[in-house]
Amino acid sequence: MGHQAAAQQLRAATPEIIEAYRAALGRLGSPLVSREDIWRQCRHQAQNIVAECAQALEAGQHAEPPGVREYSRLLGAHRVVQQVPVSESVRAAEVLWQAMQVAVGEAVELVEVDQRHTAAQTVSTAFRAAAGSRLYQGIRGYEEAQRPSAPEASERGSEPLVDAADAQVLDLLTLRERQILEAVRAGLTNRLIGRRFEISEATVKRHLHNAYRKLGAGSRVQALNKAFPGQG
Repeated sequence: MGHQAAAQQLRAATPEIIEAYRAALGRLGSPLVSREDIWRQCRHQAQNIVAECAQALEAGQHAEPPGVREYSRLLGAHRVVQQVPVSESVRAAEVLWQAMQVAVGEAVELVEVDQRHTAAQTVSTAFRAAAGSRLYQGIRGYEEAQRPSAPEASERGSEPLVDAADAQVLDLLTLRERQILEAVRAGLTNRLIGRRFEISEATVKRHLHNAYRKLGAGSRVQALNKAFPGQG
């Protein structure tokens, strides 16, 4: 018994949580499950939120992994291209929390009786932090993607489109390639990126090579400048 066992229990329950999450979104008619590519992104976010809650349960406090904010902001902009309202992400967070309730309750039962209330609060706080950070960044990305650039606003009107170059980047790169580029931007080495995503360094290099080729970049700096234009 203990926090480590509780965290392991919550991690082990992730597939069931995600299945319940998807089923609930389906019953609500959410566009987040209408297409496989959209659902993959949604599932990825949900899995990471559950993982952060488990880590908080084990460590006693929430810690946000690197790259989360940039990925969420990029994904928020992509929602404009996908024509998925930002309100769906807000609703999805509530649905995920409900889908986690049984698993969280079972995990907390593995903690000493006098610590269960605190453990449950830790998970709740971690969820709010993890989901809240993603929602905030996603909404920022969504709003920025809808906002026309200054000199072109009068010519393009108020049509909510992502800048063409940004949209092309989003369409060209796979989800894994974007994740790895975001990790690179966060300063992680190939070895650390491999550990984070549980893949080999050779696989990291292969994804980076593919991303460079798609972006027409010859280095990490060029790739980051093209993938995250104007963001330093």
